[in-house]
Amino acid sequence: MNKISLFIIVYFMSVNMVAQTNLQAGDIAFVAINSDGDTDDFSFLLLKNIESNTSVNFTDNGWTAFGSFNNTYTESHITWYTPSELKAGTVVTIETYNGNESAVSSHGSITGDKMTISVAGDQILAYQGSKTNPVFIAAISFNKNDTAIPGNTFDGDSFSNSTTALPTDLSIGYSAIQICNLNDFTENDNAIYNCSLTSGDKNALLGSINNYKNWLTDNYNTFEQSPSPCEFTVDLSTSNSDMQYNDILITPNPAKTQVYISNLGKFNGIIKFTSYKGNTVKQIKINTSTSILPINIADLPSGFYLVQLVSDTHLCVKKISILN
Repeated sequence: MNKISLFIIVYFMSVNMVAQTNLQAGDIAFVAINSDGDTDDFSFLLLKNIESNTSVNFTDNGWTAFGSFNNTYTESHITWYTPSELKAGTVVTIETYNGNESAVSSHGSITGDKMTISVAGDQILAYQGSKTNPVFIAAISFNKNDTAIPGNTFDGDSFSNSTTALPTDLSIGYSAIQICNLNDFTENDNAIYNCSLTSGDKNALLGSINNYKNWLTDNYNTFEQSPSPCEFTVDLSTSNSDMQYNDILITPNPAKTQVYISNLGKFNGIIKFTSYKGNTVKQIKINTSTSILPINIADLPSGFYLVQLVSDTHLCVKKISILN
């Protein structure tokens, strides 16, 4: 065997050994979490097929408003690894045993610290990359120190081991969720998605799963997570509308009196502007085929907003800043 052939074989062997699926915000979604009892566990749904050798990091370490993990209240980071391919629709459950034992997973393996999910309220952030340069994929928080309806952030900052800011890569209602008791919006220790929607494309499932109204909660009793009570089917077919949704732009950002939504294509649905506190402040019903849609925002006060484009089969969420 000549040196060139040997190099090619070794090269492709090394590529296959380290190849993994790079995930983006919304490629997984949390579907359950328990902090009571001796097990402490959480589950997440895969919303795309992943290759073998893929890994995802999970932490209960809070993210600060300055854009880094909290170094004062340092907490656990664990890495989930799968040696085999897994299909979209798979639910993975990780049991942490209240930090008394090493964590285990229903699929793949776990390395890293021992993790405790606090009954005083906590969060789990999922990311790839390093602690200093993470790429966030999903987040869940059940820390709740007020009785207000969950808004578009978590705690705004990390000032204890139970608090966190929402990483700017993520959006509540799409790639992140804050859960609470539906009757009085107070904190509950255990929660699980109610399976209200289990079949659809990625955007539809994310919109349902990351809606706090679609969760069951209990402050004393844990929920059975494995096997998952929900059987998910993820539609991975890519239509023209999917591509258009992924390419949607809102400019300028920040904006003052008007924004332009471009690459919209054919759209029949609702465009909602939601305030930082979670209130819908502007809602427009649209049926258009235009490539650029102007929207007047002069009536909206300064602040951060989520712009949600909602149709029967799609949900697209964008962040904008308004300066009036």
